[in-house]
Amino acid sequence: MRTLLVVVVFMLATSLAHADVLRCKIEGYDESVFIATFPDTNSSDGQYARIGVSPGVGDRAFVVDDRSGATAFVELNGDGTPIGLLTVQRDLRVIKSSHSIDLSGKVSAPSQEKGVCTRCAGVRACSP
Repeated sequence: MRTLLVVVVFMLATSLAHADVLRCKIEGYDESVFIATFPDTNSSDGQYARIGVSPGVGDRAFVVDDRSGATAFVELNGDGTPIGLLTVQRDLRVIKSSHSIDLSGKVSAPSQEKGVCTRCAGVRACSP
C-alpha cells in the first residue's frame, strides 16, 4: 500500500511540475524558435531542454537560472559542443547569441539577435 501511495504522489507531482514551453519571434528568423523544458519535450532523456523550430523537438540545451530572474539556455549541437545561448528575461524578451567552433577550437561567425517570447500551455498548445 505504501508503494502505491509513493507512486501516486510521484505521478501527481510530475503532472503538476509542468515546465515552460516558449514560442519566440527572433529578428532575422522567418519561423518561430521554440524552447521547451522537461517534461514538455518530445524526448525521453529528461535532462535537457529542447530548442528548435517545432515545439519540444530540436537541439539539446542546458538550463541555467540567473539570480536576477533571467533564464539562459546553452544550446548544444549533436556532439555536445555549445553552439549558442538564448537568454530569456523575466519580461520574456530574448537574446539569441550564436557562434561556430571549428575543429581547432577557434570561434567564428558570432551573431546576436533580439526578440520576444510568449508562454504556451504545453507542447500541444504551442503549435508552429
